Amino acid sequence: MVVSIGILHGANDLLILSTKEKMDKTFRKNLVIYVSIIILCVIIYLFSPFIAILLFVLLSSYHFGEEHLGETINLNFLFNAVYFLAYGLFIFSLLFYQSIFDVAEIMIELTGATFTKFQIETTLLTSAVFLLIGSLYLVLAKKNEVEIFVKEFFYLLLLFLVFKTSSLVLGFAVYFIFWHSIPSIIHQIQFISGDLNRKNILFYVKKAMIYWIISIAGLLILYQLFPQIKLFATVVFVILFAVTAPHTWVMHKMKN
Repeated sequence: MVVSIGILHGANDLLILSTKEKMDKTFRKNLVIYVSIIILCVIIYLFSPFIAILLFVLLSSYHFGEEHLGETINLNFLFNAVYFLAYGLFIFSLLFYQSIFDVAEIMIELTGATFTKFQIETTLLTSAVFLLIGSLYLVLAKKNEVEIFVKEFFYLLLLFLVFKTSSLVLGFAVYFIFWHSIPSIIHQIQFISGDLNRKNILFYVKKAMIYWIISIAGLLILYQLFPQIKLFATVVFVILFAVTAPHTWVMHKMKN
């Protein structure tokens, strides 16, 4: 699921940039920023793998929150950013808490260190408090209907059951594909083409296909170059971190 829909959902970043920025000079400027973010991420990993994975979690948390709640929560930039970040951190910490030993194994393999149980529990509790206070404020200030947050509560309850009854990788894949990637693809198609229909879906897939093929071929080549699973996992994470950061930036520009 991750190497099909997951990769596909991030394959049209440059098309989104060119759609949003019609002027050639502006597009070239954004392309330079996009590539610079990738280079910066690689440098950060070389400097400190632990900081890199921490930034990856923080960026992904904000991105997940913005994608899932961007059309629902719209108060001001600061409130939105904190709420989106809290939502994503709650998802990650909930997943990590249910698979703490698997998380430790992967973290130690990638960075030589790991998140402690206390850190995960603190993040889970803190993010839950922020979500609760923020949701109550939005309801009391009549910015959103209470039904929206009741529905989100049951979504989170469902995710808890998914995470509790599956492995770390499967639990993340279910969330990443069905809660994030598919809705993101729908929003991207609507942004690029204006409407969600068969023709526009095929156009999106066609534009993304070359990047998808390159990504899959790249993974296969990397696996041949780095047959040791530890080295392979490290290289894949560096690539994942390096493309997640600019993708988060592009999606933020698209939604704002």
